[in-house]
Amino acid sequence: MKYKELAPYLRKKYGARTQRISIAHFTTCPNRDGTVGVGGCTFCDETGSGFANHLKWLDVKSQMIKGIEHARIRYNAKRFIAYFQSFTNTYAPLKELEKAYASALIEKVVALDISTRPDSFPCEVAEILKKISTEKKVDVFLEFGLESINENTLLKSNRGHSVAEFVDAVLCAKKYGFDVIAHVILDFPSDTIYDEIACAKLLSALGINGVKMHSLYIAQNTGMANDYLDGKMKPLNSDEYVKRAVEFLTHLDPEIVVHRLISTPPKDAIWSIGMNAIQAKRQIEENLDKIGKVQGSNFNYLNGASWRRRFSNM
Repeated sequence: MKYKELAPYLRKKYGARTQRISIAHFTTCPNRDGTVGVGGCTFCDETGSGFANHLKWLDVKSQMIKGIEHARIRYNAKRFIAYFQSFTNTYAPLKELEKAYASALIEKVVALDISTRPDSFPCEVAEILKKISTEKKVDVFLEFGLESINENTLLKSNRGHSVAEFVDAVLCAKKYGFDVIAHVILDFPSDTIYDEIACAKLLSALGINGVKMHSLYIAQNTGMANDYLDGKMKPLNSDEYVKRAVEFLTHLDPEIVVHRLISTPPKDAIWSIGMNAIQAKRQIEENLDKIGKVQGSNFNYLNGASWRRRFSNM
């Protein structure tokens, strides 16, 4: 195996095919409502990256019921993860958060998966999740959007937070015993391949449990779409994405689970790298084979690495 894939990991952890059920419930973010900014991230569409959810008109419990029915038929899934996906899913009053999370925990749900911004994860929310986890006997996965380790890229894309907030959120989540999954976009034109290597190293040093690797796409009616159409932005191609993905993986702790290798853009996207998940998997694995490496081959930089190289045998 060239990298640590999600499906086998979940099957081993829960003893059966386990499927995420996407939930759309919360509808805003702090950089949309004026708390830290307006307009949202320049790459984020009007659905808050929830364009693939076709059940968003239902309440949380009904979305879970319908989603589980579909997953049982299509994937023969036996266990399920309640995945709060779109917008910022810890950005609401505490009572509303607790009610929404609890309503998703129906039969055969083994975990809550909460996608959120790192600047919207206070200790009060961690306490609620810990209480639910203990009482309902479910795991908690927290997905934090880092996107880039380059502060200029974060500013340019209107993220509204820095790397420091990401580190703070991860440390808090780990203190409560939650699994942490980081989202990273590997092909911002303002990033270099060295940013992706540094990103892999940071995630590894923080003890991240999982990572979602994303390729950039340009959705309609976004700030990035305006820049692209005005000729102010030139996206990278699929070859460059694969090159960066390979470097990222070889520097990543081999124990980190890879939840995704590439983005799936909306059908009406203005631009994408033109490669689907199957093609990305093949090309990334072929390139790893060419250089004779796998995930973690270059994971040799922690725990006083230079001292160990010089003095460990003395």
